[in-house]
Amino acid sequence: MSLTKVFVAGFIVVVAVLFIHRAGQDGRPAPAAYPPTPARIAFEAERQAAEATAALARRQAEAAAAVAARTEEETVLADAPGRAETFGYCTACHNTALIRRSAFTRDRWDELMDWMTEKHGMTPLEGPLRETIVDYLAGQYGPRQRGPRGGNPFLN
Repeated sequence: MSLTKVFVAGFIVVVAVLFIHRAGQDGRPAPAAYPPTPARIAFEAERQAAEATAALARRQAEAAAAVAARTEEETVLADAPGRAETFGYCTACHNTALIRRSAFTRDRWDELMDWMTEKHGMTPLEGPLRETIVDYLAGQYGPRQRGPRGGNPFLN
């Protein structure tokens, strides 16, 4: 055998051993990964915070779109004189569900106008507009009649 053949055979053996070693097929465990550096930890924390902020912004945009999609129309209130005024004035602050589920006397509706002005900063409602709105609310959303089982005792 010539020296060249021995050299080539040896070279092939060394390359094969290095390849097997690099591929992790030599039976030894893979070297342990190094622990993350402080810079890597900070980078990952910033990335996670940015992802959380983006997710929150997406959820807020979806919620705003859902609210916008549920815009109410005046027709959800009972059809009677004063409906347009009530809808226009009241829905500036809250939706009509609050009105529709209430069942107050005229005096209580009138007191609520003062309470909303004092506690929630509503523009004071005075004169004929107040009369129109309170009359509408008392007439359409006044106390309910008691049913056969006695009704709700909290409505009176």
